[in-house]
Amino acid sequence: MKKLTFYLVFALVSIVSYAQPADWQKSFDKVNATFQKEHFKEAIEGYLALEHVYQNSPELYFNLANAYFKTGDYVHAAYYYEKTLKLNPSMQEAKTNLNFTKEHLEDDITLIEEYDKADIVHQSLSKLSVDGWAIVATLSSILLLICFMVYFISHNSNIKRLLFVGMILSVVIGLGSLYAASFESNYTKNSVTALIFKAKVDMKEEAKTTSSTLKELHQGTKVYILEEKGLWLKVRLDNQEVGWINKDVIREI
Repeated sequence: MKKLTFYLVFALVSIVSYAQPADWQKSFDKVNATFQKEHFKEAIEGYLALEHVYQNSPELYFNLANAYFKTGDYVHAAYYYEKTLKLNPSMQEAKTNLNFTKEHLEDDITLIEEYDKADIVHQSLSKLSVDGWAIVATLSSILLLICFMVYFISHNSNIKRLLFVGMILSVVIGLGSLYAASFESNYTKNSVTALIFKAKVDMKEEAKTTSSTLKELHQGTKVYILEEKGLWLKVRLDNQEVGWINKDVIREI
């Protein structure tokens, strides 16, 4: 059933663009056509070239992850699904494909979620991206301006009352959206994640080679970076285990 779901998702290769230049979009469409012809290695090269030009397209990362999966490179596939979700946390296709990809990785780490206040707020606000909240703030400002202009033109007291309420709501929504955009931007900056790209890594109890090994990790495992000390990183796993690994074995998402 999971495999069926996965390949159904692959059939929905996205070609939507937000604000990319027209020539970039044309190139993206061309690489998508290469993917659909099942020339996956060629498609990977094309997507990586486009990434150097524009690095904020969740659709690009999603399609690149799909192409890597098709070649059997599950580590890179997981990496680019994670990058997709960093830009668009609500993209269900990427979540489904990432979960399926993890079944092909060596480490099976159970997700145990622990939330602080910031995490709880993020769970609510992450329904929209930072750009999404910025758009809502912009639209509320436009609505405020329209209500303000019509308020002074209108002579109907009932309409003026409705417009006044509309202006208040616009201000509240606008300020709330600006707060949400700022919060999500700061949350993302402070939440640094990475994937291990080395075959085997020892997670140490302390930031030194002679320290006892807590766990052996493998490529494709996601870590949350908590602290940096010289050549070492203090990381947390999805199951909330904490330890130290060498910084040259990871790639930040």
